[in-house]
Amino acid sequence: MSLEILIGADVVPTASNLSEFQKSDAALLFNGLEEIWTAADARIFNLETPLSDSTAAARKCGPSFSAPTACAEGISALNPTGVCLCNNHILDQGAEGLSATREALKAKNIPSFGAGEDLDEADQPFFFVRHGVRVGVYAVCEHEFSFATDRRAGANPIDLINFSDRVRDIKSNCDRLILLYHGGREGYEYPSPNVQKLCRKAAECGASLVVCQHSHCVGSSERWNNATIVYGQGNFIFDAEDLKKGFDTGVLIRYVVGDYGTDKVEFVPIVRSKGGAALADEQQAAQIIEALERRSRRVRLDGFVPAGYEVYAQTEKEKLLRVFLSGNHVLKTLNVLTGRRPTRLYSKQSLINVLNTLRCESIHELLVHGISREALPDER
Repeated sequence: MSLEILIGADVVPTASNLSEFQKSDAALLFNGLEEIWTAADARIFNLETPLSDSTAAARKCGPSFSAPTACAEGISALNPTGVCLCNNHILDQGAEGLSATREALKAKNIPSFGAGEDLDEADQPFFFVRHGVRVGVYAVCEHEFSFATDRRAGANPIDLINFSDRVRDIKSNCDRLILLYHGGREGYEYPSPNVQKLCRKAAECGASLVVCQHSHCVGSSERWNNATIVYGQGNFIFDAEDLKKGFDTGVLIRYVVGDYGTDKVEFVPIVRSKGGAALADEQQAAQIIEALERRSRRVRLDGFVPAGYEVYAQTEKEKLLRVFLSGNHVLKTLNVLTGRRPTRLYSKQSLINVLNTLRCESIHELLVHGISREALPDER
């Protein structure tokens, strides 16, 4: 008997569906999608928000997510085999919010993984068995906002030095290994060169399926070392009016392990509907899959990923460089006067110095440690 696993991307209860998430009826969120979802042997998705009844927002930077713990009722109605908490928003209500989330899920007998009270707990993979197949799911994220340390709760950050050995070790304890990587640039439909290298390395080390989440848009895919890599699957249940263009579609990943050890990956196109998610109609589905396949053909061409990323970086550099002007009123004023192009405030040599600070491993590490102790003392 074959094994079918469905993987959804980001789930976030929002103002439009809070009441539905607090009821135990999946049909209220699915709008016709429930038949496909419930037919699978196992179901996994990423919960990109803490479940907390606290009113004190703990995050000091970036947008903050939160939903009441009663939303665990709706999450339970989705009947997940496991819920991933490894993302950049899971500490939006601090360590207390993460603890409340895990407790709310535990009370509903929902296993969660990818985050914990410290780094060791966050790094633990999730295992389950269906039809005699032992499946492992390992979740990692980029070092953004919510990562755990030896002394702080949070999500499991990618450890580039030990990553290959860790993947091999987990694979030795299961028949199939799924890697969920919460990383990559939001809104970008292709991998960066480093993301592609990382995902390919995971495939070479034994992962059967590698899925990049966090982009909020449907991306691209490729086969590597007999494994499938998906660079962005869009959103799952994330109904927000201010979502960017392209953020209102997604794909469920159907991973099927066959009777004789073969496996395959299929995509189920979905769209955002009022209050939840719905199966894409025939025309929408064709458009989503056609665009996914077109981008996937490009990803497989030698040189396309680095060349495309170089172009994309040029469009983003001014926006990203503005972070170095944060809080400095003089520089912010000068930034406005330069047409919000901060590179004009730097000489060529100054830009070289900035680049070297970001690029050189030793200087980068020293700067991060020096700033973090003052900026985020509770992180250590």
